[in-house]
Order: sequence, then C-alpha cells, then structure tokens
Amino acid sequence: MLLALDTCTNSPSIALYAAQGIVGEITWRTREHHTRSLMPEIARLLELVAVEPQQLQAIAAATGPGSFTGLRIGLSAAKGLAYSLNVALLGVPTLDITASAGALLALPLCAAMSTGRGRYAAALYEIKAQTPVRTSDYWFGTAETLAPQIAERVREPFVLLGEMDDALPEQLRAYAGERMTLAPRALQLRRAGFLAELAWRRWQAGERANVETLAPYYVPTAALA
Repeated sequence: MLLALDTCTNSPSIALYAAQGIVGEITWRTREHHTRSLMPEIARLLELVAVEPQQLQAIAAATGPGSFTGLRIGLSAAKGLAYSLNVALLGVPTLDITASAGALLALPLCAAMSTGRGRYAAALYEIKAQTPVRTSDYWFGTAETLAPQIAERVREPFVLLGEMDDALPEQLRAYAGERMTLAPRALQLRRAGFLAELAWRRWQAGERANVETLAPYYVPTAALA
C-alpha cells in the first residue's frame, strides 16, 4: 500500500494506492492551512478505507515546483512517515503529475501551473506507455514571457493543462491560435491519484529516494524577480 501526498498548491490532495489501483483519494481547497489540515486528512483517509498505518509500504510526495510552504510541509510529512514506518520514500515532480492527467490524449502536452505573483511554471511532455516524459526544460515566467516561448517550441497541435488562471491560456491562444487546446477543468486539477500511480510504477521498478537528501524543487529566485 502506497500513500501519496501532494501539497504543492492551495489544492492539496492525498491518495492510497495498491496493486489493484486507487483505494481512496481526498482533494480539497485550503488557504495555506496545510499544517492544520494535512495530517487530519491523512488520518481520515486511512480510517475511511480501514487501513492501518502499519500497512503502508511506501510514501510518495510531490517535489515541486510549487508553493514554498506547501512543498515544505508535504515533504516533511512524507519524510517523517517514511522514517517512522521504515518504508520506501519516493519523490515525483509536480508537472509530471499534471501531465499524467493527459496520459490518454493523443497530442503533445504543455503542463503548466500558477506559482504566484502572476507567474507560472511550464514544461512540455510526450506520453509514452501512458507515462509522461518531459521533452523540455522547466520554464518560469509571466504569461507574456512564457506564451511566445511555448508557441515557438511547439509547432504542432498540443494540449495545455494544469492549475492556472486565464492569463496564460489567453496569451498562448494569441500566439499559438488553434494549435492549442485547453484541457477541461476536471483534468487541470492535480489529483494525488496520478501521483500515486506514477510513484507506484517507480517503486515497483525498484526506485527509492533517500529520506535525508530528498529535497523540494522551488521556483528559481531569478524567476521571481
């Protein structure tokens, strides 16, 4: 049994995953209250599906980019649980989770998310064997600076998906026109079920993260200027 924690934004999400798939999942809106809500929601999820903490075999966490506070809280909780239960720890980049929601789409993906103060993080992905494979660097900037970079790089039809306001889609539409398709809102919200599935595959393949050295990936300081 694997427990997945995603606290990168104001929409934290947690999920339990086993060999048969998702066992339970909770996603909610919060106002930077991850500290107060995360552990009670984990306890509620375990109780809801009648799972004891001792049944957990792995803990997965979203590693960023994302909210400084949210990432710190989620990763600290994941490390604490993995250490105390003596189970495997895995880290998965946030935009990999976002892209995973489009695993059945036939087009290339641009996964993006708001990072605050009118800025965004974005990356390009292809789906191979239902797994997102990043094909670009991470990009950071405003809608005005990111849209021309994305449109210049992707010369074919693509799907934009991820948690963001309307500014980036509007700017990107101005540059890419009908080449861009905006994913439905239900696909834009990151869900820990996608994180759990990615982490489960990596865990089954033998991947492990070091509890002491696994670190969050924050938005570079230069991108906040």
